[in-house]
Amino acid sequence: MWPLKRKPIVEADTAEWHGENFAWLAASFGGNGALAAATLVLPKPGFFPSQGETGHEKALRIFERVKQYCGMANWPVELVPDHNPAAIESSPTSPLAPVHGKHAQGTFSIAAGAVQISYAPSLLAHPERLIATFAHELAHYLLATARTSPPCADDELEFLTDLAAVYLGFGVFMANSVLDFQPLQDGLWQGWRMGRSGYLPERDLVFATALFIAVKNLDPTSAYQCLKPHLSKLLKRGLRDLTFDRHLVNHIRGSIR
Repeated sequence: MWPLKRKPIVEADTAEWHGENFAWLAASFGGNGALAAATLVLPKPGFFPSQGETGHEKALRIFERVKQYCGMANWPVELVPDHNPAAIESSPTSPLAPVHGKHAQGTFSIAAGAVQISYAPSLLAHPERLIATFAHELAHYLLATARTSPPCADDELEFLTDLAAVYLGFGVFMANSVLDFQPLQDGLWQGWRMGRSGYLPERDLVFATALFIAVKNLDPTSAYQCLKPHLSKLLKRGLRDLTFDRHLVNHIRGSIR
């Protein structure tokens, strides 16, 4: 499949997984119209305007904006802060709670027909990760409405949820938020804290973002500028891989005509 001597950013079977599941997402949720309307959402001025809100009001403003970009503005859902102590910002010597941890940065649930999404209030200090969390949980909501089963295995559904967030336009946020290193200082003590978010690895999320850009034939310049430097390089490689082998891009486009 890959005629290049240089190793692609993901293995061939992984690339096929992304292509098959991306095609299913596009065919299941609106086809060409929805995909054409999807925006590549970026962490730059203009995408998330603020009116100076703080606390939960700030979270609500960001959440409503994420819903709009997802095409889900009118979908009923209650957003609530998770006040479980384990969801609060951790101590300097311990890692941040991952999205897929015991006490997640976000959750999605349906009870008695009512949909609820929760978030860890500590994420308000990390807007990019908060946006990625909202995109992931809204992707759960979207997938809950699917009329057909996805091509992935049951134990891959959380990976599919991350991919759905990329399909909704949040690939840059998802990729940037996988690993988060923060310098810390407490008196004479200095160190680093690492946070881990999401399910798909960085390379997979960058490759999925490359698929989104290639299928929509977008100019990737802004994505290069907004990604972490090492991820920007990976995106350039991923787009070159897709230029040399159009199989996956053509498969996705063909599945939604």
